[in-house]
Amino acid sequence: SQLEPHMLFNTLANLRVLIGLDATRAQQMLDRLIAFLRATLQASRRRWHPLADEFARLEDYLALMAVRMGPRLQTRLDLPEALRAWPVPPLLLQPLVENAIKHGLEPHVQGGRLEVRAELSGDSLVLCVLDTGVGFASTPHDGLGQDAPPAGRARADAAGTGFGLPQVRDRLRTLYGDAAALELGPAPQGGTLACIRLPASPAAAPLAPPAAGAAARVASAPSSPRTADPACTPPR
Repeated sequence: SQLEPHMLFNTLANLRVLIGLDATRAQQMLDRLIAFLRATLQASRRRWHPLADEFARLEDYLALMAVRMGPRLQTRLDLPEALRAWPVPPLLLQPLVENAIKHGLEPHVQGGRLEVRAELSGDSLVLCVLDTGVGFASTPHDGLGQDAPPAGRARADAAGTGFGLPQVRDRLRTLYGDAAALELGPAPQGGTLACIRLPASPAAAPLAPPAAGAAARVASAPSSPRTADPACTPPR
């Protein structure tokens, strides 16, 4: 994973302005940036981390994006308690969230909502990112191949970490073979829905992750007790 300099420069510029307006909030945002940068650098040294870590880093990143977008960005993260220790590749969801903001919500004058959720569905762990931005105009594509290009959206492989959707597919193929899938398509109520399906059984992965219990040593990440919006329900 490589950090995109443009994202870092924009964040630092926003923080510089915020220091003069609200020093306390600027300090909080700087702490978020440090946590995000540390996690991004550590990702290259780790093959797996708990899903709670993944959501914690998303929270750091979204807090930084909120400085830039303000009330135009509404977010919600749903991580069930039972899935917090589940092992996943580091920064697996990060490119999907970055893509949703950069190509879905930022070009949208009104901004919109971004939701991330995790759930067990049959024999799969399903991780979904939904945005209510400009959306797709063409047919969605399932699996690990190429996607149909989204109308009104720029290249979908450019992201703040420099780690885009093609690299996500490559990682899934390397770690899980044919047992994982990346699915992209229109969200039911407009915008875009991106879902990653991972095998619920670690034995299904060619490079098996540790058992979920072994990954329980994790810093807490917030989870929401609310029922997920039906619009964020993964495609069956």
